[in-house]
Amino acid sequence: MKTILPVVFALAFIASSFAQTNTNSAPRVVLTLSAPAAAITAPMVLTNGYLFLPGGSESVGGGGKAVFNFTVTNAGDYVITAVVNAPGEDQNSFFINVDAMPDDTMIWDMDMTDGFQERTVSWRGNGDANYDEISPKKFFLTAGAHKLFIIGREPTELKSISICLIK
Repeated sequence: MKTILPVVFALAFIASSFAQTNTNSAPRVVLTLSAPAAAITAPMVLTNGYLFLPGGSESVGGGGKAVFNFTVTNAGDYVITAVVNAPGEDQNSFFINVDAMPDDTMIWDMDMTDGFQERTVSWRGNGDANYDEISPKKFFLTAGAHKLFIIGREPTELKSISICLIK
């Protein structure tokens, strides 16, 4: 019994340490913005509470845009998640960036969904439609005001965006 008790305490301490490590590394949602909060430029449209690009555009210049203004109080690394409906291989991407218009490498290819589901933003970069080079995409944000630019690329539906601080 004298030997078992210290072993039990040691195992409990180790388990507690792992639990604390996992909790501290999970991103924390700082704010969530719904699609109607965006300033929208055609041909992107707002319909039934979500953003949508009828048709598609392979270039940043042709897809219409949605711009979300937001403020964070703490500087740090952030990831962005969104509730999207991406039902097919030709309906699962946007161009996306923070604080500047995206370029043609800033494509967010998302896994297909079954209805509206949450997905984390990544960037294709030098990858391809099946393998994004930067996944997840981390944005370093200073404390203060920012703009999130979403440019239509394919007819993917977007309901909301969450800005999440990485601890």
